[in-house]
Amino acid sequence: MNPRHSLLAAFALGAASILHANAAASGDLLIQNVTIVTPERSAPVSAQHVLIRGGRIAQISAQPIAADKDVARLDGRGRFLTPGIVDSHVHLSEAPGVPRGDFPDLRPLQEAYLRQQPRSYLYFGVTLVLDPVGFPSAIEFFEAQPLHPDVMTCTALPALDGYPALFVPQAFRYEVFPHYVYEPKNAQEHPLPEGANAAEHAPAALVNRLAADGTRCVKVFVEDGFGAANDWPMLSLETLRALRTATRERGLLMIAHANALDMQRKALAVGVDVIAHGLWNWGEADGQPDVPDEIAQHLRAVHAARIGFQPTIRVLAGMADLFRHDTLRDPMYKKVVPPALLEWYATEDGGWFREELRRDMGGAPDVKIAHILLKQSEQGMRAAKYLHDLGHPLLLGSDTPSSPTYGNQPGYDTYREMRFMAQAGIPLDAIFRAATINNARQFNLEKDYGTVAVGKIANLLLLEANPLETVRAWSMIDKIVLRGEVIERETLAAK
Repeated sequence: MNPRHSLLAAFALGAASILHANAAASGDLLIQNVTIVTPERSAPVSAQHVLIRGGRIAQISAQPIAADKDVARLDGRGRFLTPGIVDSHVHLSEAPGVPRGDFPDLRPLQEAYLRQQPRSYLYFGVTLVLDPVGFPSAIEFFEAQPLHPDVMTCTALPALDGYPALFVPQAFRYEVFPHYVYEPKNAQEHPLPEGANAAEHAPAALVNRLAADGTRCVKVFVEDGFGAANDWPMLSLETLRALRTATRERGLLMIAHANALDMQRKALAVGVDVIAHGLWNWGEADGQPDVPDEIAQHLRAVHAARIGFQPTIRVLAGMADLFRHDTLRDPMYKKVVPPALLEWYATEDGGWFREELRRDMGGAPDVKIAHILLKQSEQGMRAAKYLHDLGHPLLLGSDTPSSPTYGNQPGYDTYREMRFMAQAGIPLDAIFRAATINNARQFNLEKDYGTVAVGKIANLLLLEANPLETVRAWSMIDKIVLRGEVIERETLAAK
């Protein structure tokens, strides 16, 4: 497959990596007679009262809480109160299905999408997102919208001329990805740009500089090519280990892009904190039933090393959606996609990426292409279920949009990732933890996020159904509470 448009940066990448949040604290709120469902408890707790002050949970009580008359009240009878969802893998600079480049006619569509994007995440209960590439201009635009989830970002450290920087024209490649890592073993074919200093792009120097600027995490790319490609510049194990040593010394998390067995083995050997993709490319084991021994052995090693793991099951399924003729008739698309963009998707120009995939697949029939993608995706489902069965705490990350397919839409794909996890046989309580407390713990945010508890930021969901009984509960949202502000769900729908 040709992924040349995937992860292309429309915004310049900066060094700062901080947690962003709504600046203004909301007024006090009292939620009454609600059933609390929180991941650290084995069962719901009914008839609870929750007082929110200054955007945080101030009190939880089984007895009615006395409050001033001017405190807003929310009747929670018949409803379930949960933490907001954390999606730990999104790309806020990407408009799904829209090609990169200078296309003036498409700018209004891109802007309409970017304005709606934060509302679409909130529509599906996502109140905190992690963008592991974190282009500052995209983050600033996202946060400039009246309502938006909280945001955490990382800094990308690609190999010089490696993925994903290799898809950016060289004239401004190093402006988009200024924190590239110099790899001495690639020096002959990929020398430093004119005027660049090798010492400044060595692992320790880069990490020290980023840590001083406030970066909380970095992302490396263990990727030598998609499909038949396997010749992209990569960081050597020695350089990756040097990065790992530096990040540990400075207290930074290290996330690795890797979705194939050989690439994940390298990430495992280095001891990264998080593998940011599921394992759906099994190499020579592709097509084997169940979980072959070599895949099982690798997954057991991931579990033993306690490496965070994002299944990202929707990545290939989102591409397969391009070959389903009913995709754009999905009524949920009208909730999360601006109308003009949704209309454009249905045009010949809007199907450009589908045409690319058809060519890359040798002109195979659409049904066969979809089957190939879904069969590969199903391997990732089996791997995720195997890890869960080992007792591994999975992380919810949708990788929206994972490629330039309109099959990946903000918020909706987070929900569909949870649906796919359920279809893989992962229990509902494990999915709940993946979407809340596991992400909060993995990214050192447990003080503020992940549970319904006193002192936590009041990012909460009021659901019409119990998420421990049906995964559909995550689409049955009555209201979103964002830092104490009550939002009616339908006010967030695309207009």
